[in-house]
Amino acid sequence: MLNKLNKLNKKSLSIISVLTMLALSIITPQSAQADKGYRYWGYFQAAAGASNWTAAMTGPTTILKDGDVEGWTFTASSNDIPATEPMASPDFASLCDGVAEVAGKIRVGIVVDFGGAEVAPAGETPKEVITDCAVVPAKSNGLAVLESVAKVRADKSGLICGIGGYPATECGVEIDMPTATAEPQTMATLDDEETGASDKSKILPVALAIGLAISIFVIIRRRKK
Repeated sequence: MLNKLNKLNKKSLSIISVLTMLALSIITPQSAQADKGYRYWGYFQAAAGASNWTAAMTGPTTILKDGDVEGWTFTASSNDIPATEPMASPDFASLCDGVAEVAGKIRVGIVVDFGGAEVAPAGETPKEVITDCAVVPAKSNGLAVLESVAKVRADKSGLICGIGGYPATECGVEIDMPTATAEPQTMATLDDEETGASDKSKILPVALAIGLAISIFVIIRRRKK
């Protein structure tokens, strides 16, 4: 009799274990498939007096005027994730502070943001952000301003592929979009209340899964009887 009970208990535990794993698979969020997007140099502009970046609708061929600000950022975007703006604001007063007007030339602020490590090509490291004030001949366009602060690599169509040697070779490639990372914790430690809440949030799904598994097992046993 004891052997039968042991066999039954072992069998019951096996069934509950399987049902628990099944329940956990149901209530545990599944990771989404990687979103496809493109990695490239994004182009932004801010007209004289503007305080926010605006994504450029054309290439860097627009004739600029004194006080404009040009922005470039190495970024990635998809149908659901927009391109990121340059990290520095288009503040002409700060970018061109101390740079005097010159007859026959214009002053244009420029920001070149090489992006973060999450969008960097394999084996490459983003460079330091360039913030400068370009003094170029009047009626210069965005490309002339960019070339005044860094070496530019473009393809046959005119697409800007590399700025200052970054990236080394690629040009507007398709990639799996980087996954979002959690915001860094601002406090060095959590208090006991926050830690307890975190532990409870981790335990609750497991408890629910085990309870669900046992409930299913009991229902099955009752139906067999």
